[in-house]
Amino acid sequence: MAKWNDEEKLQYISIHLQDDAYRWWTQTSTTIKSWSLFTEAVIKAFGSTRVQELAFEQLKWYKQTVNQSITQYYDKIIELCKKVDPAMADSLKLKYLMAGVKESLKFHIALYDPQTIETFLSYARKLEDTLSFTKTDYIIHQYNESQDVHTFQQSLSPIATPEGQHEHNEYKNVQYSQQELLDTKGENNSRYKNSFYSSQSRNSTPNKSSRICYTCGTPGHYSRDCTRHHFE
Repeated sequence: MAKWNDEEKLQYISIHLQDDAYRWWTQTSTTIKSWSLFTEAVIKAFGSTRVQELAFEQLKWYKQTVNQSITQYYDKIIELCKKVDPAMADSLKLKYLMAGVKESLKFHIALYDPQTIETFLSYARKLEDTLSFTKTDYIIHQYNESQDVHTFQQSLSPIATPEGQHEHNEYKNVQYSQQELLDTKGENNSRYKNSFYSSQSRNSTPNKSSRICYTCGTPGHYSRDCTRHHFE
């Protein structure tokens, strides 16, 4: 329709209308002779009413979002109130403001009991700033506490610094040296024991070649064991 002239728009507009709009057009088309008259008539018949209906539905269920400031929320509610009824009383606007405000603010505002929409906005702003400051202060406090804990944990660990690492390595080297010394001593003791036992074994075993019989002069036995003198 963007390329159509006004006569073509008026001629084919009926194919774009549905339900109430189509019925309205069939009843009034004979009296509307130009496109400009059509736009005026359709706005008068549907424009304001439809806008009011949509605004009212939105106003009933509108809630302040998490990241929406109180000023943004206030402006949106007042805008919807004006669309629904340009002459709406402030007391009714105040009810809509209270109905959709954040739960974190609603309790405090209700205790304050503002009587005008201006008072509502003024107090809600101060309350929002206070809560925001408190939240920021809490986050900073939590961060500082976590940093303190981290620093304390580092102070308990000797490996956390180059000096601590050096001390740790020296301690390990001392341990290794002591262990090597113990191993060396154990090995020497073992060698000494083996040598001792071997010597004892050699000393305890008689050497047959050193036995000499003084009776017959024959090596290999002692004189007391010699049998030759028994036969002489």
